[in-house]
Amino acid sequence: MDKLRSCVENHRLTFATIVGIGCGVTIGLILKNFTHQPWTQREIMYLQIPGEIFLRMVNCLILPLVVSSIVSASCNLSKSGSIGMKALYYYTTTTTVGIIWSVILVQTIRPGELHRKVNATISMTTRNYVTTDTLLDLLRNLIPDNLIKACMSQYQTVLEEPKNISAVSTIYEWSISHQYIPGTNVLGLVFFSLLLGIGLGKVGDEAKPLLMFFHALSEVTMIIMNWVIMVAPISVVFLIPGKILEIDDFGLMMAQLGVYVCTVFFGLLVHGLVTLPMIYFICTRKSPYKIISKIGPALVTALGTSSSTATVPVTLRCLDNIGIDRKVSRFVAPIGATINMDGIALYETIGAIFIIQLRGLQYSLSRIIAISITCTISCIGAAGLPNGGYVMLVTILNSIGVPAEDVTLIIAIDCLVDRFRTTVNIIADALGAGIISHFTKNDVSDELTDDANVPLRSRKENNK
Repeated sequence: MDKLRSCVENHRLTFATIVGIGCGVTIGLILKNFTHQPWTQREIMYLQIPGEIFLRMVNCLILPLVVSSIVSASCNLSKSGSIGMKALYYYTTTTTVGIIWSVILVQTIRPGELHRKVNATISMTTRNYVTTDTLLDLLRNLIPDNLIKACMSQYQTVLEEPKNISAVSTIYEWSISHQYIPGTNVLGLVFFSLLLGIGLGKVGDEAKPLLMFFHALSEVTMIIMNWVIMVAPISVVFLIPGKILEIDDFGLMMAQLGVYVCTVFFGLLVHGLVTLPMIYFICTRKSPYKIISKIGPALVTALGTSSSTATVPVTLRCLDNIGIDRKVSRFVAPIGATINMDGIALYETIGAIFIIQLRGLQYSLSRIIAISITCTISCIGAAGLPNGGYVMLVTILNSIGVPAEDVTLIIAIDCLVDRFRTTVNIIADALGAGIISHFTKNDVSDELTDDANVPLRSRKENNK
């Protein structure tokens, strides 16, 4: 009983969320089957008000969370020498490979289109565009011309149809204009935050006050976000019934969610046990499974806490037992808990495309690529936050103009998926530390001190 009580105490948010989901589904089915039909849109809106307030609070905190956590994490990259650059190359590679794999997987299985009725209403996109414009818009949004505007809108190229359409042979001859569509420009804000963090790291002691500001802002925002997430079990009690009342075929929706969960699990399994080990073997010519087999405590902690940040101390202890250089592990593990989000990037991409398919929206390959890149960069802002996956998914959906209310469907299973994607992040951190240690045997001693996450100037300066 003591162990059971301790387990419930340590995972009370998870248990509370599961209870909330159960209550929400029960209430939704009762209202759908034993009350007057159909429910009006206004009645559903009244029912979902507490859940809507929860989503608004999450949206409110995303901007300071993303900016502060990225600046805090990237400030050490510029002072860590070759170790920092190798870590950046590694995490960029693994996340990109994971995103490519997730796009192939979700576009092949297409869980959102499972058993779709032939006469179902399909919402076609009516905006005229070409692939080149979409890719150029991605570049323009990556480098915004106004940071304040980037917090509220995104740049989009618009092709104006000529009055005399017969006089124009192709769409490439149409007049080109642009507009700013509502939604946070995640790409631009993340890119600027990375540059700001690296620049602050280069300045040195003079930048310490500003760095302390961003560190404090990151910690405070994390605390407030944890408070907000504590309200999630209550919010789902109101969000799920409203979503059930909007669904014509509840059984079909559950089948689609089941295929979605299987798609995510399969993607995480392949990425964690095949893709990442393959990268490790190509780089070191050693068996990656020797490392994976020795980080069991870290994997169990990741499953239990669903937080990369909370798992860092256990990960460090496991890496020490394996024999990874302490100077490498004490940089890679903490920085990896913030900027390495392979699992969340894969989850976000599959989740965003799943909701697009669910709504019957027709997105071209170029727009899917743009969404994938947005997921890749934005996942840095998740910052090891428990249940941070659906928090960041709200941002992604808002940035592409898809209603974030559909995240309600994913919240119902997020508490389970979150633990497995965190486990994939820990595997990536451990293998990354092994790869970087393999390539930096000779210059490790000249780059980092023994303190965790503290860059070094040089031994001579320290002696002085």
